[in-house]
Amino acid sequence: MKTRIIVDAMGGDNAPYSMVMGAVEGAREYKVDLIFVGDKNQIDPILKNLNTSGINIEVVHTQTWVEMTDHASVVQKEKRDSSVAVACDLLREGKGDAMISSGNTGALFTAATLFVRRHKGIRRSALGAIVNFENPFIIVDSGANIDVTPEILVQFAQMGNLYCQCVMGIPNPRVALLNNGTEETKGTQLYRDAYAILKNSNLNFIGNCEARDLTANFCDVVVCDGFTGNIALKLIEGMGQFLLKNLKKIYKKNLITGLSAILIKDSMADFKKRIDHREYGGAPFLGLSKPVIKSHGSAEPKSIMSTIRQARDYHLSGLIEKISEGITEAEEEKENGQ
Repeated sequence: MKTRIIVDAMGGDNAPYSMVMGAVEGAREYKVDLIFVGDKNQIDPILKNLNTSGINIEVVHTQTWVEMTDHASVVQKEKRDSSVAVACDLLREGKGDAMISSGNTGALFTAATLFVRRHKGIRRSALGAIVNFENPFIIVDSGANIDVTPEILVQFAQMGNLYCQCVMGIPNPRVALLNNGTEETKGTQLYRDAYAILKNSNLNFIGNCEARDLTANFCDVVVCDGFTGNIALKLIEGMGQFLLKNLKKIYKKNLITGLSAILIKDSMADFKKRIDHREYGGAPFLGLSKPVIKSHGSAEPKSIMSTIRQARDYHLSGLIEKISEGITEAEEEKENGQ
């Protein structure tokens, strides 16, 4: 049976067009079924202009959706019938195998936590963003949890470790704390306490990493609170856009630079692909009982297509079960004083 992916069609700056376009392209490429949740009057005209032959598509109609400016709590009462809340309900009920959205991060996090729910034993679900420089790595947490404890950071490390193994194919991921220095004594009490626990864990913990280390194949899992992780992620995205923008200016400066651009065209294409966040789709919410992936708010069809692939791989990886087993084992070891 094909993987069924639920799509919050109304979430994001370019919804529903980009969501529908990208999801259909992804379904065709990665052989999945789709359930769109949103305004049928807007979704159907887009679908009619696309080649959907061979793709099993269902549209669940809702007239309400969450705006980017809405408070996260609206999914509990005022917009309980919004596209993101209904999509989470469908996932909980087993109507689909995974869900994606480009909408309001806070609302998605709230709806997923309330309706899809966390694994037993998980203190907080976390947003994991995939970044690629010399190597692809995951930042956990990249924006969902501002206030955390050392124990929560350790769970982030455990979940990121399993995601790398199951979805990214990295057998023994290197885990590091994002900090303001590499020494064990660096950082706030929160990070020093987390360091002490991770150092004695069964993870491949390699210590602290500074932000400049992220570009140098230093680790595979970057662990931090959501405030720090979100700032790091947005700076990385901004620097990527800055580099590409200014490289284009350089190559358009005169005839000689223009000719040089032609000579390295393939290399530049590879470089652009490497730093383009759209290639890696969205950020998975780790710790939930079913796969939920948050795509960029300004996601274009290419990014949504990548997110479809990511959702399929997440579902097929068996990660959900392994996180549940891993956290249970860790809690048992803690209780036994190991």
